[in-house]
Amino acid sequence: MNKSFVEDSRAEAQRFFEENPDVELVELLIPDINGVFRGKRISKQKFLKSFSEGVTLPGSMCLVDITGDNPEGTGLLWSSGDQDNLAKPIPGTLCRVPYGELPLAQVMMSLYNLDGTKFFADPRNVLQGVVDRMAADGFYPTVALELEFYLADQNQETAAPLPPQPLGGGIASDGVQVYGLQQIEDFEKVLHDAVAELNRQGIPADTIVAEAGPGQFEINLGHVTDPMMAADHAMQLKRVVKGIAWDHGVTATFMAKPYSDQAGNGLHVHVSLRDKDDNNVLSPVGDEEVSDNLRFAIGGLQESMFESMAIFAPNPNSFRRFQNKAYAPMSPNWGLNNRTVALRIPAGSPKAARVEHRVSGADANPYLVLACVLAGMHHGMKNKLDPGEPTVGNGYEQHGGRIVPRSMISALDRFVEGDIVKEYLGERFVEVFDICRRAEYDEFFAEVTQLEYRWYLDAV
Repeated sequence: MNKSFVEDSRAEAQRFFEENPDVELVELLIPDINGVFRGKRISKQKFLKSFSEGVTLPGSMCLVDITGDNPEGTGLLWSSGDQDNLAKPIPGTLCRVPYGELPLAQVMMSLYNLDGTKFFADPRNVLQGVVDRMAADGFYPTVALELEFYLADQNQETAAPLPPQPLGGGIASDGVQVYGLQQIEDFEKVLHDAVAELNRQGIPADTIVAEAGPGQFEINLGHVTDPMMAADHAMQLKRVVKGIAWDHGVTATFMAKPYSDQAGNGLHVHVSLRDKDDNNVLSPVGDEEVSDNLRFAIGGLQESMFESMAIFAPNPNSFRRFQNKAYAPMSPNWGLNNRTVALRIPAGSPKAARVEHRVSGADANPYLVLACVLAGMHHGMKNKLDPGEPTVGNGYEQHGGRIVPRSMISALDRFVEGDIVKEYLGERFVEVFDICRRAEYDEFFAEVTQLEYRWYLDAV
């Protein structure tokens, strides 16, 4: 960062504290590989110094499993002495925390090595590397993300979630009410407060939809021309929804499959590509229904999908989403205006031609999901990969035997054996991500479940 940029950013932060004199502490937010914020709270005085000096934090904080534990073997913990890195604030992300009783501010941070280079395991830096590679070839993504989540009862006695009672009183629904308006009204205090807070932070949240499960909703984020900002927005959406839901007496979860008999939570990614003159390079030309560039991008997404599944479905629960006719595509097929396929070309103006990637769960890290999606598109366009004919009708029944990995270990095997993701995300990152995920898998399967007792204890 040059000196004038640092000074301008610090002055912006100083104005924030003048306008919010009750705020004395700032939460530093850094995403780990799980898509969970890590960090610490510091004084506003120390934060103002961070624009020039940074804040020391261990790089190992990015490489933890979902429990927050550091697996052995990454080379960033004991063998390296758990070294510090420098965290620096991202201008424009400082704001008040909109929930809780203590007046707090929050800010997003990026991790750097002590020599000023970007730290390889910060998911923001992984995504930026892919974006820079596309920009070098004259492609500039426009991105919008859609996240599904469940609201659940806050005062439950069991670990499993329970559908929540309407905030105004009444009986909790256990049925399916897709696009139901009454369901939105039942929880409008949470939903509209969340959207209002996101908009106050400059995050373009607009559409609220009641989804298939009881208490399940989707908040759509508007498209932006900066993929990094789109991923930042998704992370903040999760944080805002969870915090505001709790203040209103319910919980919110972005877990991929919280109910075994209900739809899972997805993360849908919409991407178009602009050239240097701001033209959409995916738009059809002349009488084309689908442009060559869009076909090639889809071909690349197909070829990279199997080795990207470890990112799109990062934990054992993630794979429970992939069931027939559950709006979680199980094959790398594509189609026009067809929600049963993995790669959908939405209806609309040819000028707005884009691909909707429908595979990821809401539990996935949005930076890494975007990195894999953009990598696949770039790979396909660079190599002119033909995706074949589009799927017409039920995509769940038309997969040609090509089914995505159905378990975490098979997905990780494809992840480390593949070449495309490794080329774009970096060999070192692929290595340490794999180590962290396998460690979590081992810990997960070390615990015997109640289902296993019911099925096997007496029968075998």
